Amino acid sequence: MKTFINLIKIKLLYFKFLGNRLSRFFYWNLRLAQATLGPGVKIHFPVIIEGNGLLTLGQGAELMKRTTIGLSQGSQVIIGKDSRIHQDANIHAGKDTVIRLGEKCSVLTHAVLRNGKGVEMGNGSSVSSYCNIFPREPGFDGKFIMGQGSNIGDNTIIDTSDDVIIGDQVALGPFDIVYTHDHDYHSDTFAAWKGGVHTGKVIIEDGAWVGARVTLLPGVTIGRRAIVAAGSVVTKSVAAGDIVGGIPAKPLIKK
Repeated sequence: MKTFINLIKIKLLYFKFLGNRLSRFFYWNLRLAQATLGPGVKIHFPVIIEGNGLLTLGQGAELMKRTTIGLSQGSQVIIGKDSRIHQDANIHAGKDTVIRLGEKCSVLTHAVLRNGKGVEMGNGSSVSSYCNIFPREPGFDGKFIMGQGSNIGDNTIIDTSDDVIIGDQVALGPFDIVYTHDHDYHSDTFAAWKGGVHTGKVIIEDGAWVGARVTLLPGVTIGRRAIVAAGSVVTKSVAAGDIVGGIPAKPLIKK
């Protein structure tokens, strides 16, 4: 008898689960139906569209399976012509925020792009798989801007507690870390990492190349066509055309 009663309980829970899933599926499709869809848009269901903001998909844009797009109140997500959001990628626009992808952009599988100040991705730019681009410090938020033809390698973490500005034709290698905030470890708190927050924007200028597993600290600028060797930690700005490496990064060759 106990087994029979438990079986009934489990079935009821399962039917409740199916009902919730079905209602969410209808809601996601309703939100998608309310979007602005250009000709030739491709949708691979299911896709998850949440929130009350506006979604625009340009001509030939493509959403792969389990793409999630979050639209907070007053926000817009605009995906340009022939751009593709890959399977399990997550894009979320905060309140009154615009996230705009140009033409032929891509956000690859399991990448997260979450922002409350604004995102601009230039034509042909891409965010590779498993990247995480969002503010790492609660209560802080900065813009994320990428120029044309730039690429961020797999598994890269970009902290947008302050602005991150990436120029045209920039390459960031896989497993990079970009920080735009730090804590005052001299403050009289129990934990060193809980001191006051300091932020500083990070700028990577046109044509720069940042190798794999590089860490950029708050406030640095990587100059035009500069190169940062793999495994480096950049604590100070790098001049245009310089080649730097090491921990901390220092000039290796000057052009």
